[in-house]
Amino acid sequence: MSTPGDDAQREMEQRALRNVRGLVDKIETDDQLAKRSQVRTLIGLVLGAVIVAVLLGLAVAWRDRGREVVITPPPPKPGQVMPQGPRAPQ
Repeated sequence: MSTPGDDAQREMEQRALRNVRGLVDKIETDDQLAKRSQVRTLIGLVLGAVIVAVLLGLAVAWRDRGREVVITPPPPKPGQVMPQGPRAPQ
């Protein structure tokens, strides 16, 4: 048979355990929210970097469009014979 003191003690222990469980649940929820926030931030940063890189590439391509690039061969070294391309049949 239990005494009123035992019942009060048991009730207090159960209340304390429920409080601890509630705190653990709250901490776990906060951790999940923080993780989601970090993942979203990382995705945003990566997407932002990709967009900036694409826009920069487009800007450079647009700036250089229509510009002719001429590559001249280096002058031959003394004694070096310049290679000739294939000749058209005559």
